[in-house]
Amino acid sequence: MPGLPVLAFGRDRRWAAHLQRVLAPRGELEWCGVFTVDSLPAPSTRQAVWLLDGDDLRTARMPTDSQSPRIYCYRHPDVSSLRSCARLGASGCLEKLASPDVLLRALRAVEAGLFAVDSGLLTRALAAERRAPAPVHNLGHLTERQREIVHWAALGMSNKQIGRRLGISPETVKSHLHQVFEREGISGRVALLALHRPDDRSKATVDEPVS
Repeated sequence: MPGLPVLAFGRDRRWAAHLQRVLAPRGELEWCGVFTVDSLPAPSTRQAVWLLDGDDLRTARMPTDSQSPRIYCYRHPDVSSLRSCARLGASGCLEKLASPDVLLRALRAVEAGLFAVDSGLLTRALAAERRAPAPVHNLGHLTERQREIVHWAALGMSNKQIGRRLGISPETVKSHLHQVFEREGISGRVALLALHRPDDRSKATVDEPVS
C-alpha cells in the first residue's frame, strides 16, 4: 500500500529542491511534488498532507480542502508565523529548510492528528508571551463606575462580590457590565481580559471568598 501522500505548494525553488531531496527517497511516503496556485494537482481520493509556502502570500491564502492537514513553512519562522498558523487552522509550523529528522517527525505527528512545531520556535513563542506587556486600551469613554466594575470583573470577581465592594446591588453591577459589553462589542467576562488586564498587585487584593 502506498505511503502517506505529501505535496507542497509554493514558488521557492530552494525549498522545493530541499523537499525533493528529503522526501522523494522515503518509501513510507508518497511524494507528489511541488505545485503552484496556478498548477493544482488532480484531486486525490486519499487524504494528503499539504506543505505550504508561508512566505508566498498567494499560497498562504489559497483555499484548502478542510480534510487536508496543512503545515506552513517559513524561511525564518517566528512567533508571528506561529500565530498565523493557529489563526489559519493549520496543523503545523516549520522552517523551510528544517532538517530531515524534523520534517519527517512533523509529518508523522500531523498524520497522528497532532500539531507539529519545532521545539525551539515553541520555546521562543512562550517566552515572548511571558514578556508581552499588558494591552493598553482607552477606557476613558466609560464612566468611572463602569471602569471600576470592569477592573474587578476582569479579576474574576462575581457580581455579588463587586457589589459588596462598591456598595451597590448585584443587579446594578450586571446592568453596567451589559452596557460595557454592548459598547465594546464583546461578549462575556473572558473578553474583559483583552479589554483590561490588571497587574499583579491588583490581583493580590482579591481576597474575598467566591459566593
